[in-house]
Order: sequence, then C-alpha cells, then structure tokens
Amino acid sequence: MTKIVEILRETQDKIIFVCSSPYNILIAASLIMKADLYGKCGLILPTYSQKNINYFEDIASKMEQRGIICEVINKKNMLHRAVGLSDRENLAIIKRVLSKLHTRRQEFFLVNHTWNKALVCYPASLWFRCCKESIFIEEGYAQIATPSENAFILWLKRLYGNQKEFWKDSRVKGIYVQNKELFSSYPIPELKQFELNLDFSEDEKYELLDLFVNFQDRLEIERLGKDANGILYTQPISEDGYVKEKDKIRIYKDLVKYYSKYGKVFVKIHPRDTTHYDFPEALILKGNYPSELLNILGVKFKFAIGLCTSAVETANADVRINLNERFLSELKYELHELW
Repeated sequence: MTKIVEILRETQDKIIFVCSSPYNILIAASLIMKADLYGKCGLILPTYSQKNINYFEDIASKMEQRGIICEVINKKNMLHRAVGLSDRENLAIIKRVLSKLHTRRQEFFLVNHTWNKALVCYPASLWFRCCKESIFIEEGYAQIATPSENAFILWLKRLYGNQKEFWKDSRVKGIYVQNKELFSSYPIPELKQFELNLDFSEDEKYELLDLFVNFQDRLEIERLGKDANGILYTQPISEDGYVKEKDKIRIYKDLVKYYSKYGKVFVKIHPRDTTHYDFPEALILKGNYPSELLNILGVKFKFAIGLCTSAVETANADVRINLNERFLSELKYELHELW
C-alpha cells in the first residue's frame, strides 16, 4: 500500500476513487490521508443497498468537510441500466464532479475498486472509459471466490455498460490484490501485492474513527476491546442468493455455538447483511464500519472466524480461520479446532 501512496502523491492529475463498500472507503480514506490528497480528489460511492446508501451519505458529508468531493450513487436495477437511464444520471455526475475538480475527461487518475475477474463493474466502467490512467485495487480478498457468471449474463452486463478484458487497456498501471495465487488461472498480467499495512498515528486513528463511527459504534468498539475473546464475521450469502435466509441463520448459529467453547464470541454483521439473528443482543456488533478499522484501532482477539470473507485475513487475532474461501461455489465448509 505504501507504493500506491507514492504513486498518488506524485501524480499531477486530479484523482477519482470509485468504492462500493465501507472497506473500499477505508482504503481510499487511508490513501487520501497518507498522500495528502485533500482538495484534489473525488470519491464516487455506488451501491444498490439502502443500508449502504444511508451510511455512505453520512460518510460523504464528513469527507466533504475535509475538502473531498463526494457522490453517492444508487445503482437501482438492471432495467435502468439497460434502457440508458442510469447512463444519463451517471454521465451528469461525471460532468459535475470533473467541473468541481477543475479537470476534464482523459485528464484524471482513477483508483477503481469495483471490478471482478471478468469485468469493470457499472458505473465504474464509465469512469474508466474517460480516465487518463488507472490502478485497480481488489474489492476484497474473497472476490475471487465469487462464482463465474455464465456467458449470457456477461453479455447482458457488457450490453448495459460493463467493460470486459480491462487488463488489456494500456491505461491500467497496476492491479493490486492480496493473494496473487488465487488469480493464477485468469489472464490478468502483472498483478501486484496489496496489503493494508500502513502505520497510523493517534491523530490519524482518531480521524478515521470520527469518519466511520457514531457514538453508539464507539461504545460498541470499546465493549468489544474489553470483553471479546473471538469474533465471527457474517457475509450477505442470502442477500446475494447463495443460500436461503433460514440456512444462513442456521450456519452462523452453528458457528457461534461451536466456537463459543474457546471464549466469548462477538458477531460482526456485514454491512449488507439484513438478517435478524437471535443471538444475545450483547454479542451482536451492528455498526456499519468496516471490520478492518478494528485492526487499525488496535483491537485484538484470540481468534477470528469467517466464511469466505476478507475480514478474517486482516483481523488482529492470534488464530485466523477462513473456513472455506470457495464457499460461494461449493456451499459447504468444515469446522476446525483452533488449538
């Protein structure tokens, strides 16, 4: 990540970040802070989750006070994209943001998180078409585990705006992922190593805390640091259609029951997870803040458990277990003893 800071600090162009999750925004905010990009960058936040829209708007308001131009985009549905309504809205946003940044098409640098192994996701694809240069940073460690879509779906996505084979574009100056081996079977050349490994001062930690959490979240994080032995991260596996909601509830209930023998387990709800679990209220972490923020703040656990989630990989824990990185395609997992 230090290399990315250097790249952004040295560029003379205005910089646009496109982020679709709180984790992406945490990375963007960290890069902006370390490269001192205040006043010369914009943050584009597309999402179709109403929960995220509300959270993104709150973050955008705080970032704008720091001199960062922000736009939260409701991605709506495929029909809007297919008939061109989304294009009209997003092209207007592009024009407005570039005007505020006093720059033009083909003159800005793009940092894009919203892509997968097949394509640049919409509406980041529109920003990619009109940038001067770009780097891509993976959306999350587990994105490679998302099952490949069939040819017809990919054709439809390309029809309504997504761009395929982005790695062939000479404007892409780097594609950063946490585990290059997981991408070995895909024709993406020159992958670069990415880690959220920056050191933060106490003032910087406070700035990130102020950006991502409210008063209730602060109390939650304090309680977590005092009482938790372990942490379990949920994923929106029913919202994304991989399992039924009742099966998701059963899965996470089984995990909490099994790993509670090692100590008190807190459950960090994914920002897009809308399920109401019947765990004791005191064990549920409801804040939308990215799990990786806990690591930056120095919250430490004896163990961290997840099911196909990037949060486990960055947890500050003595033992980290991602039960099955391929769960989204295999839909199975095995419980593991911790010690």
